[in-house]
Amino acid sequence: MKKPAAKLTQRERADRVLPLSTLTIATLEARLYLEQNVPPARPGDLNDPVMVAGFLRDTVVRPALQQLAFLGMSTAHEIVVRNAPWMPENPSIPACPRESRPMFVKPAGLLVGGLLFRYLAALTDQSTNAHRSYLRAAENQTLLLDVDMGGPALQVYLPEPVALAIGHAVATHFVLGKAIA
Repeated sequence: MKKPAAKLTQRERADRVLPLSTLTIATLEARLYLEQNVPPARPGDLNDPVMVAGFLRDTVVRPALQQLAFLGMSTAHEIVVRNAPWMPENPSIPACPRESRPMFVKPAGLLVGGLLFRYLAALTDQSTNAHRSYLRAAENQTLLLDVDMGGPALQVYLPEPVALAIGHAVATHFVLGKAIA
């Protein structure tokens, strides 16, 4: 007879959510395309710096500041844009900051990654459990966004408390197609 598995703590469940797997990202990208007619961006599709800056500001940074405000994050965030045709210099790939976690196992498409971050920020804001458990837990910490316009791809480096708050909300509400055991 099989022994029942030990029940995971809330922290252990939240810790298992991020980074999101390549399969989860591909599934969500396919669903966006099939259900919402949002195609993945190809290299060269997003060569307008005003459009990219607006997309990042409105889809990634603004939700982080508004919907995750209960975490107490700093309003200053670092955005590294690489391989952009409008930039004379090409910065190097940023390393994951200490005590941070990447949102994706490998960078997601810019559109899918941005929309997914926006969705998870909204889900986290709606989670009373995340509010209670992580209130002001990321005091003055910042996000690091790595945007590779050659992909175009996005990686979001989240401070550990932010990653755990998102993980807590996802694990509590059994989203992204599977329950987090």
